[in-house]
Order: sequence, then structure tokens, then C-alpha cells
Amino acid sequence: MLMVPKLSLGTIKRDLMATFELGMFNAWLLSLPFVIITTIMVGLKKNIVKRMSDMTGYTAREKFITMSASLLPYPFMIATIWVPLITLLPLLCFGLIVYMLGMAGCVSSLRVIIKTPPDEPFMDGPYRFSRNPMYVSATAVFSGICLATANFVLACYLTIAVLLQHFMILAEERICKEKYGGAFEGYLRKVPRYLFMF
Repeated sequence: MLMVPKLSLGTIKRDLMATFELGMFNAWLLSLPFVIITTIMVGLKKNIVKRMSDMTGYTAREKFITMSASLLPYPFMIATIWVPLITLLPLLCFGLIVYMLGMAGCVSSLRVIIKTPPDEPFMDGPYRFSRNPMYVSATAVFSGICLATANFVLACYLTIAVLLQHFMILAEERICKEKYGGAFEGYLRKVPRYLFMF
């Protein structure tokens, strides 16, 4: 029989505090599928890692920002080993929905990255609606984890990571303009950087 915890004001306050404790039902259960799926998909094609990490033409500042933004998800995912999932069911469910939407977006974006020839920009699939669906989707995955744990520390960390990611994206777009020319400029005018009008 499923035991549903009785909610009280004390339980809700405790659940909304940033807690860190090792446990079987912690947020690592959400981080692990993300790591496994993205690692397998990136490993499907030999030149994907090289293409995704190419910083040719970047300034020293852009390289620093890109390296920092690229590494920031790892401490977040490691921290989820010690972050329990929230027992407040509506928030947990909402977090899981956001997480699943993000996972679907990541898989869809990676499929486009895998099948696009190295000399062409990504413009198919979710790239028709966002110039950066992989980043938008990964942010949704991590936001879902923040919601499913109600962990304020993770949410603050994610905010910093997203800010750095924005500057990394600006560098990527500058390089793509130089590399792909007019076709990419037209793409910039038609497709938002993130979603909708942003």
C-alpha cells in the first residue's frame, strides 16, 4: 500500500528549504538518465564531440566563458546525489513534467546534430523553432530538477549557469555568421534565439 505523507505547514517549510542528504530517492535519479542518454547519442557519431567543442575563431574571453558554461552542468548533476526529491506532490509532478519535456527536446536536438553534415548549420527539427533548442531543453531538464527538489541552492546555481550560457551562445552565433554567411543571417531573422520572441 502506498503511504502518502501527511502535509503540514512544517513539512512544506522543510520541503522548500535547501537540504542536502545522501539517499536512494534523490535527484540523481533524474540526472543519471540525462547523462546516459546524451552520452550515448553523442557517442553515435565520431565527429560530434569535436564539432560541439570547436572554438576556432573565439576570443580568449569567449573561450573562457564557453569552457565555464560547458563545465557548469557537471557540479549541478553531481550535487543531485545529495538532493532529495520533494514530497510536495504538485510541485514534484510539475517538475517531472518540465524535466520530461526537456529530455524530449534534448533527444530531438541531438538527433538533428547527429544527422547534419559537418559543413552545414543546424536548422531542422527543433532548430526551426529555436536557434538553441539543445540549451533550452537542457535548461528545462535542470529547471525540472530544481522544481522536483525545490532546492534553492540548485536554482541559484542554475541561474548563474544560464547567464554564462547566454554569453556562450552569443559567441557561437558570431562564429556561425562568419562561417555560414547570408543563409545563417536569414535564419537569425526568422528563428528566435531561445523560444517565441526571445
